[in-house]
Order: sequence, then C-alpha cells, then structure tokens
Amino acid sequence: LAGGEIAYRDDDDVHLIMEYPAGKRWGDYQASRANRFILHSDEANAKLESLDAFEKEVKSLKANLLVVSGLQMMDSFPYAEGERKELLKRVETLLMSTGEETRQHFELASMSDADLFNDLLETVIPYSDSLGMNEQELGLIHSMVMYQNLSTVSDSNPRLATALDQMRDVFAGLKGKEKKAGRRLTRVHVHTLAYQAIITLHGSEWKNSGPAAAKAALTAFRHTCASQSIDIQKSRLIMDNSFMSSLRKHGRRIEVDAQHPVTCWSEDEYDFCVAPVLVCTQVFQTAGGGDNISAAGLVLQI
Repeated sequence: LAGGEIAYRDDDDVHLIMEYPAGKRWGDYQASRANRFILHSDEANAKLESLDAFEKEVKSLKANLLVVSGLQMMDSFPYAEGERKELLKRVETLLMSTGEETRQHFELASMSDADLFNDLLETVIPYSDSLGMNEQELGLIHSMVMYQNLSTVSDSNPRLATALDQMRDVFAGLKGKEKKAGRRLTRVHVHTLAYQAIITLHGSEWKNSGPAAAKAALTAFRHTCASQSIDIQKSRLIMDNSFMSSLRKHGRRIEVDAQHPVTCWSEDEYDFCVAPVLVCTQVFQTAGGGDNISAAGLVLQI
C-alpha cells in the first residue's frame, strides 16, 4: 500500500532493479529468460506509512474494486516483536470494514518468509474476492495451502494443466478461511510467460473473463516490449496449439482455435478462460509486469 508523499521523510526510499535479457551471461551462468534482480532500502512501504491516508480515501470513495499489493515489502524486514502482525491487523480491519459492493483483490508477490505468508493467510487472503499471481507465487500459495510449508522452488514455465490443477487446489483449500471472513474467493488469475489463466466461480459477479484474459496477454507484450503496438516480428508463442485441462482423471485435451485463441469452458462450479501470450523477444523491461498484467485483466471484469 503506497501513495502520496511522506512529508516527514528527509530521504527517499531506494529500489535498485537490475534487468537482464535471455541469454545474458554472468560468469559461468546464463539466463534462460529475461528477468530482473531487485534490491531495496524501503522503510515507508514495509511499515505501511501511507495506510492512514489510504483508509480515509477508501471510506469516501465507495469504489467498485480495492486492490492490495506490495506486501512483499514486509518480507525479511527487521520489525520489532509483534510489529508486523499489528500492521497486518490494520490491513485486515480495513478489508473487514469495506462493504460487499467493493470487491477486493490481492496481488501476490515473491517472498521467502513462511511466517509472513501464514499471517497473510489469516489477515488478507480470507477477505479477498480475487487473487492474482505468477507461476512462482502460485507455487508458494499452493504449497502453503496444501502442505503448510513454503516452497521456494518452482517451474519457470509450468504446463498449463499443472497450473490449472494448482488453481483448483487453492480454491478448495481456502474454503475454510473464507467462512471465517464472510467473503468467498470467486476469482483467481495466474499470469505466466506463456499464458494467462483466469478461473471464476460460476455465477459470480466477475464478467468478461475471455476478453480479460486476452487484454492481460496483450498487456504482457506491451509492457515488456515497451510498445503500444503489437509487432509479431518481435514475438513468439510458447504455448502449444492444444493442452490438457487437468492432469487428473477428469482431464481432457482441448484444441486451441488459431482464429479464436482465447479458450473458455466450464466444469463443476468453475468457469475457465485461457489465452496464449505473444512473448516479447526484444525485452525492454520486466519489472512491474505482473501488476500491469493483473490490472489489465481486472479492469474488464468489474
């Protein structure tokens, strides 16, 4: 949570982002994909210093959607004993006080502190109608929900069927949490290098999942290539022309229609939409991609 100036601060918080392209070498190591390495010295966001002002705006705005993100800044920060839990309790109070007319989305990010993730499972995630994440963060929440441990290793290009099964597990595993909070998780959006996958609960208020997946996929190209136009000469497809809907018994093979590449279907209580991503081959930037991609999907669904 951030925004506005922190008037009493004499110095700026520093974020150093080192971007590198696929194929870049550093000593004996070679990058298999474009990525970034981030270092920061940021106390304002770690201590949620803008939360007071944000709370006032939320109460007066009566928004359709409230997005919480950036809480990974609390990971491994040297808090006084109990301070982090107290800060998250304030976020929980804000989320609890928001009316049902305002849907709430939580955007996950990479973290390594299992205690922090457990705190989020108690204070933020139960009050979220929607979750957004990449393939690494899907692995994190899946391992915490299913096995109560934090897996810090994930496949950088997971099979679509694997991701869809993990998304199903997250929906099922969080059912107990949502009863306590009075809200129910009704949407999960996973954005990867190769595809966008959106699952919504059948009959929920989330609309336009197909167009949302398409817009998110195009935003991925536009952001990483830093271009508003889509240039197929600067792109490639990683996703196959068919995929399994699941690796479990009910799984079936689905063909992707090249003329209508966004694939949607329903099963049980869920609606699914998947869109292939035109992957940028001349990467300008990767930092901030997840937030832009997730926002692009959300804006068409509220």
